[in-house]
Formats: sequence, C-alpha cells, structure tokens
Amino acid sequence: MAVEDDDSGQDGRVLALSDGVFAIAATLLALDIRVPEGLNTSSLHDALRGLAPDLAGYAIAFLVIGVLWLGHRALFSDIRRIAPSVAAVNVVLLGFVALLPFPSSLLANYSDESVAVISYAANVAAISALQLVIVTIARHTGSFRAGTQALSAYAPSAVTIVGFAASMPVALVSPTWAPMCWLMLIPAHATIGRIENRRARNAREP
Repeated sequence: MAVEDDDSGQDGRVLALSDGVFAIAATLLALDIRVPEGLNTSSLHDALRGLAPDLAGYAIAFLVIGVLWLGHRALFSDIRRIAPSVAAVNVVLLGFVALLPFPSSLLANYSDESVAVISYAANVAAISALQLVIVTIARHTGSFRAGTQALSAYAPSAVTIVGFAASMPVALVSPTWAPMCWLMLIPAHATIGRIENRRARNAREP
C-alpha cells in the first residue's frame, strides 16, 4: 500500500491528540493528592503521613499510564500509515485513557474493595484490547512497516490483558493481593524484549 504525501499531516494530528490525552490523564492523577487548608503543625504532619496511600496509588497509576503510552508510541512507530479505521479505534482507546484517573482514584481510596481493583484492571485491559484491535486492522490493511514481527506487534498488549484480567477473579477473593498479578508483567515484558532483541541480532547475522 503506497503512502500518500498528505498522510503525514493526518498521522501527526492523530499522534498529537494521543500524546495530549495521555499527558492530561497523567496530570489528573495528581489532583487527588492534597491536604486541607488551615492546619496547625501537628495536624499538617498527620495529614502528610496520611497521604502515603494516595502517593502509592499515584505512583502505580502513573507508572501504568507511562507504560501504556510507551506501548502506544511503539505500536504507532511501526505503522507507516494510519488508516481511518485505525484512527477511529484509537479515539475509542483514548476515551478509556481519559477515564483512567477515575478508577485510579477509586483504587487509591478503596484498595481493599474488590470493585475498585476490578474497575481499574478492566479499564487497563480495555485499553490493551483496543491496541490489539489496532494491530489487527493495521496488519490486515498492510499498514505495518516491512519486517514488523507478529510477536512484537501482538505480544505486549496480549500479555498486559492477561495480567490485568487475571487479577479480577483474584480481587474477588483478596483485593490486596490482586495487584501482585500486575507485577508479573515486568518479567513478562522483559522476556518479550529479550526475544525481540535476539531475533533482531539473528536477522543481522549473515
């Protein structure tokens, strides 16, 4: 499929909108971190200590948004032309990204409630599922750059879906242990990266 000369401007607008939504969602995470006004010294210290759960929730949510943005950026760097269908699905994806501060706040304030963990996990899983839809459309329309492997296209989002979906039934039993499923994504993504690097080295060898 040939790349049209005027496609670069359309693609640039899609990517600019995407970066903007991710940036706003990340910024909104910090709005819940606040202390009441007019406190004396003792009360201020107590309020600051009480922010520990909020700060922990913020750190986790910001890390997740950062990882999702890196994955989104890597995905679109492999797409040489953003078809209208891809752009449409991406708008839906950004809707879930913009929603992410709400379940993040819910998780920070009610981390011991199953519904809070499940809401957050479902939101992230939906974003990753929509990335898989984009991958499928791009591969079907031949929009991927030459040499893009199926593993590098599908695996990151698929692994993320599995990790967050697996935490949902765990949350019904123990909401505090459910996020441990998310930590398993770190070695999983690292393994995918090593496999991709090995394939790249083998492809360069004569």
